[in-house]
Amino acid sequence: KPPPRRRPLVFLTTMVEVTMTKLRNRTATAAAFALLLFGGGGGGPTHLIGMAHGFPLSQQRTSASIPSSLTTTSPPHLSRLGNGSYARLGPILSSAVSVRGGGGGDGGHRRHQRNEIRDDESNILGAAVAVGAVTAAMGYAYGQILGFCVDGVWTKLPLFLSSRLLAANGIALNPRYFITGTLALGGLLVGIVSSRLKSPAYTVADFVSAFAAVPAEARELPRSRTALLPLLVLSLITSSFGFSVGPEAPMVCAGGLVGTSIARKLYRDDRADSDSVSKAREDEGDGAPSGPPGFESKGEAAFAEHLAYAGAAGALTAFMGIPVAGSIFALELTRSGAGLSSGARDALSPSIAASVAAIAVIRALLSPDAAVGGHFSYGTILGDAASISISGRDMMIAAVGCGVGGALIGTVFHKGVALMKKALWPAPKEEAKAASAAAASGGTKKGGGAWKRTVLTKTLVGLAVGLLSSSFPQTLFWGEGSLQCAVDGQATPFGSTKHGLPSLLTSLARVDPSLPFPDAASAASVGCAKLLSIALACAGKFPGGIIFPLFFAAAPFAHAASLAGLWTTNSGVLPVAVMSLMASTQASVTRTPLATALILTLSASGGTPISVMLPACLVSSYLGVYVSQILSRQSYFSYTK
Repeated sequence: KPPPRRRPLVFLTTMVEVTMTKLRNRTATAAAFALLLFGGGGGGPTHLIGMAHGFPLSQQRTSASIPSSLTTTSPPHLSRLGNGSYARLGPILSSAVSVRGGGGGDGGHRRHQRNEIRDDESNILGAAVAVGAVTAAMGYAYGQILGFCVDGVWTKLPLFLSSRLLAANGIALNPRYFITGTLALGGLLVGIVSSRLKSPAYTVADFVSAFAAVPAEARELPRSRTALLPLLVLSLITSSFGFSVGPEAPMVCAGGLVGTSIARKLYRDDRADSDSVSKAREDEGDGAPSGPPGFESKGEAAFAEHLAYAGAAGALTAFMGIPVAGSIFALELTRSGAGLSSGARDALSPSIAASVAAIAVIRALLSPDAAVGGHFSYGTILGDAASISISGRDMMIAAVGCGVGGALIGTVFHKGVALMKKALWPAPKEEAKAASAAAASGGTKKGGGAWKRTVLTKTLVGLAVGLLSSSFPQTLFWGEGSLQCAVDGQATPFGSTKHGLPSLLTSLARVDPSLPFPDAASAASVGCAKLLSIALACAGKFPGGIIFPLFFAAAPFAHAASLAGLWTTNSGVLPVAVMSLMASTQASVTRTPLATALILTLSASGGTPISVMLPACLVSSYLGVYVSQILSRQSYFSYTK
């Protein structure tokens, strides 16, 4: 038979499809940067993303027939474009969609086609790029504000007070009073702010519980308009006042909230609760939504989950400046074992796209003149990076030993945090009984004293951390800015690091932070003090992450083992052992072995021989997770089953 003749309408439709697909891809790229440059005002950039990603034409080939009603209405989200330059593209795209119209159908077919459109992989990647750009701007702004606050509280303020005291009374500033008072004040502020919130602040534990949950209905995150600002403010106060938990966990949470909110804006059915949609579902025989609350389908809920992971990866990448590692960390964090989460098969690509977009925005636009590469030098341990050489047998002995040792440290840490939480925060039933008894006695109304307990507890925790830090000032902060001091056993003076303190605040230190560790006991005492400081902050429910704090706590133990004679100080084993113990300790708590190894190696300086360090780091990271699961069935996070 002769080949069928190409119908003019089909040929025209194909050409329009190709043209509009190219236009959509270019608009998607522009939308990411539009959100960065013009985001926050009038909702225009968000509408632009809706236009760019709401209706890929290539998906229409999968529909046998498209309802004729679709040809007379605008595509999804075009009605939200409003006036201005964004709206001018609406008629063009609407016409492009209507070309393929024809045939009969009902509302069910229309919703099915819309779900197919929204689940398109290219659509998800385009939205993930936009999420990465937005979270990059957020992470950069947060980092700038945090740096300004830390410098003001711990550098400018003590120098100002010292000069005033000397001028007025001729006395010097007492470092113990200043450090203890500052941390107690920080605890008071965090307690006041958190007690005045209508709902508890969103934390990384909530993120882990939500995305480790089954079924997917439990993955609904709070709205960013109510949860994002309290989260960032509490984290900012906690980190600025010197507590030993870092901003990396709040960045994961904030990015997840932003990603989910953008997914709601683009893909949530705004009429889900309206009578018309309810009636349509009843007519179709559904009677109820097929997906989680607020989304029409499980596919749309999965899309929101992917953008939540993308947001977490983008924010973490922007804050740490390390691409891809943030994506792996977010996906490993929500699994109780050494592996990626159940949603990683579909969420990995969007999270990596967001991470790459975030690092591109940071490096190319926001910090174009900043040096690229890591800055933690392991060669300074021996005086020369070229001297780091190790045999295969020594490498495996160090990796296995540090893997088991890190698991022990991590298990002691998370069990200690659990015990402290029970002591500081009574169980809900016990607290309810105490409140009822107080109300019956006429002392306070039921629940009226809860905020007082919150403020008092956090203030006392701040006081305890302050007393500890006044004796060990090198344990202040979350450790990223001063990690080099711990990596090389204080061969780099604490005062010369990014978060180093003026000498007047370290004069009462039990272990001089400006000199290398003199003996094993001194190194071990610094590690124990840092570990206790982290545990107090976590038990006191101060929002923050433990990635770099645990890195800082583990490094002195490796130096203590070396000073105790387990291996010679000038041996190439010591740098490998330091990185391996840091990796194992952190991975055994957060259950993120691959991301931990990537963070440590990508944050190392250019002179560090990664090919020598990475194999032992990977072995100890995974071994730390496996051994910690043997040592304890419980874990730091609660994983919903």
